[in-house]
Amino acid sequence: MENIHLFFHRQQLNRKGAAKGLLVTDRSVSPILLTQRDRAEKASYEISWEKSLLGENTLFLNAEQDDPSLMRRRLAYCFFDQIGVPAPAASYSFLTINGQPEGIYLSIKNHLLADRAGNQVKTADPRVPLSVFKDGSAAFLHEFLMLIRTAGDDELAERIKMYLDVKLFFLWLIGSACTNQGFYYTLCLNESGRLHVSPIETRSLAAHGRSDEDPLLTKGQTLSSRLLSIPAFRSQYHTLMKNVLNRSFTIERLSPFIRDWHLDICQKADDDPFIKKSPLQFEKEQTNILREIEERQDFLQAHLARL
Repeated sequence: MENIHLFFHRQQLNRKGAAKGLLVTDRSVSPILLTQRDRAEKASYEISWEKSLLGENTLFLNAEQDDPSLMRRRLAYCFFDQIGVPAPAASYSFLTINGQPEGIYLSIKNHLLADRAGNQVKTADPRVPLSVFKDGSAAFLHEFLMLIRTAGDDELAERIKMYLDVKLFFLWLIGSACTNQGFYYTLCLNESGRLHVSPIETRSLAAHGRSDEDPLLTKGQTLSSRLLSIPAFRSQYHTLMKNVLNRSFTIERLSPFIRDWHLDICQKADDDPFIKKSPLQFEKEQTNILREIEERQDFLQAHLARL
């Protein structure tokens, strides 16, 4: 677990919401701009710097106050990566501020393509509501939207792959359905010049949670519902979902990550002034996560049978 040390004037942060400071790690010392992302007792932060020897632009430090396991967000990002969806890199760090321990944090860096995306559309609904495309969108997005809105099914099926990496879009939908967390995401161009979806961290700490009225994310005035109204795409989505549920979203595949992270957390938990749990309570959280995976797996398999 990496040690991160921050030095700044707390009074300036409380007054203005942002403060200049210094970030010290085992690898570097950098002047930074620090922004507090919430008002929790153990606060989360966004750290940015104009120039870094390591080429970084933004680092998010999440206290994970709403998750007693400290693992669920990291596991979700790891799962997206496992199924081939570009996702933020997440790891644990132990944070000290002005020499005082703040405890275990989840350090998150956005995927490079998401960081430099020129056609960003940020929302928390992975189905991509058509309303997120504004009139002032870039020409490429405007052409894309016109195709979705005006093309018949045959034309859309033929031309959509000029604009959108359909398989990656479906894998993002599937990852979002499995994790059932309200991440923000962005549309950005991949190396082939086509749009894909990438989950991202933003200054806002968390998006609103979703209900399970539409667990397979097929409904509404959205890009997903437009694509899934076409039988060939619906069949592709069904096949991808079935493969992910059978091969990737399983206890066997995900439990090794959970076990390794549990050991990392327990080694430093006693030094975190905000953690009041015993090792047995963290052990219970492991069991809870594995049960949630199993229940979510059964739930989605049942809905997939009716797709």
